[in-house]
Amino acid sequence: MKGETPRAKRPRFLFIITAVAVLIIIAIVVPSAILLPRRKHHNKSEILLPLYIYPESNNTWKPLYDSVEEHTHLQFTVIINPNSGPGNSKYPNDQYSAEITKLNGYPNVKTVGYVRTGYATRNLTDVVAEVSTYAAWATKSNNLAMHGIFFDEAPHEYSADAVDFMQKANAAVKGASGLQGQKTIIHNPGVVPDARYHDPNTDISVIFEEAYAVWDSKLASIDAQPKNRSAYSIMVHSVPTLSMADLKKYVNELSNRAEHLFLTHNNEGVYESFGSQWANFTSVVPT
Repeated sequence: MKGETPRAKRPRFLFIITAVAVLIIIAIVVPSAILLPRRKHHNKSEILLPLYIYPESNNTWKPLYDSVEEHTHLQFTVIINPNSGPGNSKYPNDQYSAEITKLNGYPNVKTVGYVRTGYATRNLTDVVAEVSTYAAWATKSNNLAMHGIFFDEAPHEYSADAVDFMQKANAAVKGASGLQGQKTIIHNPGVVPDARYHDPNTDISVIFEEAYAVWDSKLASIDAQPKNRSAYSIMVHSVPTLSMADLKKYVNELSNRAEHLFLTHNNEGVYESFGSQWANFTSVVPT
C-alpha cells in the first residue's frame, strides 16, 4: 500500500498547477483597464490667450513663458495685439519683435494677430489691410509670422450685410500668403451668434466672454449649441479665488463645452496682466 501514496496525491498536485497557470494567463491576457479602477476622463483643451500686454522688458511675458515651458503638452494660441491691431508701422518694433520671436520658438505656441471689426461696421478695406499687415510680418522674418487672425467685436445679431462682411474678412485671411499653417480664424462675438453666421472658414467662435458671476445664466444658450466643442472658445473674467480642487472642477465644466479656454481673476483691466491665478489656471487645464 505504501507504493500507492504518490498516485493519491497526483490529482491534487495537478489541480494546483492548473490553477496557477490559469491565473498567469488571466494576468497576461485580461486588459489592465478591466482589473484597475478607471480614471475619470476629461476632454482635452487648449488655452486661447488675449495677450494685450505690451512687453516693456524681457520679463514682462515671463509668466507665459513659464507656463509654456512647464506644460509642454498644453497648446497655447496667443493673440498678438500691439495697438488694438497691428499698429501703424509696417513691422513691430525691436522689443515686440524679440518677444514674438521667442513665442514662435515654442512648439506648443501658435500666434494669431488681433483685428477689430467693430461689429462689422468698420470699413472692410481697413480690416483687410490689417490682415495684410500681419501677413507681411513674415517677409521681414519667418520668426515673426502669424498663424491666423482673431477677429474681435464680431457681430452676433443677424444682418445680411454683416454676414457678407465677415465672410469677406475670412476670405482675406485664407488668401493671405504670409500667414502660416492652416491660417486659423477666430471670431469673438462674446456670446452665441446667430446660426446664419456659420462659415466653414471660421475655425473657432468665442461663445462666452463675460464675468464668472453670469456663467450660470448663460448655460442654456451655450448648451443648446451643436456638440462641436473644438469650434468653441470660452473666456471668463472676474473669477473669485477658488481652491485648486474647485478651480479644476470649474475648468473641467468649461472644457466639457469648449476646447479653447481662458480664465482670469482680473476684474479691471481684464487682459492687461496675467492675473494672480494664471499659473494655477494653466496647471488645471485638462491635456
